[in-house]
Amino acid sequence: MDHEKISAELDVLREFIDFVNRQVGVYCDCLSGFQGNKVRMERQIPRVQRPTSRRIVDGQPVVAYVSVEDPSRPDIVHHRIIRADEFINVNAEGAFNEQQICWAIIVFIFSTWDEEIRPRIAAIRGIKPDDIMLNEMGDLRILRKAIIHNSGKVSAKEYAKLKVMTDLCQPNTPLAFRHDEMHAVFVHVKRGIGRLINEHFGHLPGAPDPASIIGVAISRNGQT
Repeated sequence: MDHEKISAELDVLREFIDFVNRQVGVYCDCLSGFQGNKVRMERQIPRVQRPTSRRIVDGQPVVAYVSVEDPSRPDIVHHRIIRADEFINVNAEGAFNEQQICWAIIVFIFSTWDEEIRPRIAAIRGIKPDDIMLNEMGDLRILRKAIIHNSGKVSAKEYAKLKVMTDLCQPNTPLAFRHDEMHAVFVHVKRGIGRLINEHFGHLPGAPDPASIIGVAISRNGQT
């Protein structure tokens, strides 16, 4: 491939890596937000349930009112009223909210790759999008399919097709990612992109082994 096409492909890959890195940031920020929600509610419960007289009585259930609107407005509509203990549970580490954002990011990354990035690279190379194959993105497709079509469960048949992400899930079990496992997803994606880059530069001295890549950065002058 000539230098002009290589440069054009690197521009596309840089865009995708920047996008993936933004998803890492969103993931980390969401975890901080969930933890903040959990801590604030845990602190509020004792205040709300404190005894109001010398007679000690059982605390009443505490509920949280949640809305996307300004809570100070008199005509506010609360879109969710939830028990405090449930609010704490869904915001806990590894619980529903964290898993929801993990699933959403996986779907978003694969969709962006499959519908936007891969066709653009294929157009530059003059080949069909399906001719650009990465084990990592193939595995991400399987996870995405499970999330969208099978309640987050990877069937045994689909699990057998996984190439590099077999340690991140179990067959017929809902996908549930710990922090280090979600980090592994991001690393796998970047290693796949690293292999694409190495197709052009792998023969040069000092080129990294794609298996050792944990992050990818492409500078504006085309260097990696």
